[in-house]
Amino acid sequence: MSTALRHWLVRHGLFWAAMLAFSLIIQLPAHWGNGTRLYVLGLFFNQLPASLLATYPLLYWLLPRLLRQRRPLTLLLLAAWVVACAPLTMLTVIFFDLGVLPGLFHTRIDPAFHKVDYWHLNYTFFITLLTAGIAVTVKITREWETQRRQRQQLRQQRLRTELQLLKAQLQPAFLFGTLRSLQHLTAAKGPESPGAVLHLAELLRYMLYESPHDTVPLADEVAMMRRYVALEQLRLGRRVEVSLNCSGSFEDYAIEPLLLLPFLENAFRHGTAPALDCAWISIDLVARQRQLVLKVINSQPPDAVGWTEGAGLRRVRQRLEHHYAGQYRLQLVPEPDTFLVILQLPLVPRPLPAPGQPQPVAAAATLQPQLL
Repeated sequence: MSTALRHWLVRHGLFWAAMLAFSLIIQLPAHWGNGTRLYVLGLFFNQLPASLLATYPLLYWLLPRLLRQRRPLTLLLLAAWVVACAPLTMLTVIFFDLGVLPGLFHTRIDPAFHKVDYWHLNYTFFITLLTAGIAVTVKITREWETQRRQRQQLRQQRLRTELQLLKAQLQPAFLFGTLRSLQHLTAAKGPESPGAVLHLAELLRYMLYESPHDTVPLADEVAMMRRYVALEQLRLGRRVEVSLNCSGSFEDYAIEPLLLLPFLENAFRHGTAPALDCAWISIDLVARQRQLVLKVINSQPPDAVGWTEGAGLRRVRQRLEHHYAGQYRLQLVPEPDTFLVILQLPLVPRPLPAPGQPQPVAAAATLQPQLL
């Protein structure tokens, strides 16, 4: 027997057991108050067969058509089902009284006592409608919950797909920027070229193997920021003054990968223009009390637009909305000769490794000492 069929049998068995228990419980006040005899045999040989014969055609034949079509003909079928329940319950009562009780339990029934009642709407008819109504309610609720879960899964899948597309848009721009930096160094044949290649290799490793993850250790993101700044300093030399200050317990938190690097890339793009005589960039990153604050300020020509326009800001905002909707704060402060970015967002504690699993080593510890 398959697992699905086994679960189906268990669910339906519990439902019918609950309905029989309910039918028995509602008889107890009359039994205790007036001494009315409990209708136990009738529950199993009259009410249960009538409810089974009426409920399953409604659940698996008529209800799907009602939900899918909602046409007048379908409503007429529903009315016909209600009408058909009347003779069905009359027949089950007759079968129980004149067939089951004398044949199985050798109980005599006075036909004169029942001959009028058989052809009237009886207790079995109303309890059958009630049982079918409860079964329909349960089925519709389960279908609605299943559809809700499916919609939620599709929504999450769509968000993940959109986020991957955003990362794919970011990575080529970031990669080409670092390749341009390396091209400047190798063209000049400077002694720093081997170190720059090493930094670029680690940046590529990070983009290829870490960025597909939902979160990475904040220490790895900070290490990549340091490497990117080191590459840019090698390319620009003394023409640009760069200050990078990072403080906090980065090993304790996790962050969405490649989220902070675009702010640095933007600062170096607009803050190192050839038109600037004294170019400078200041980067401050603080992580404490489950909050991260990033401040990036750079010089820029008076006619520069910074991130007040363009697709770069839209991509970053989309990524922030995906992961920190309603929880982050991004301020852009353009001035005539400077551009300031302030990002505040909550930090998620880094999950601890399982017992016996070695503690992962941050990427910054696996390479040569930093150039900064």
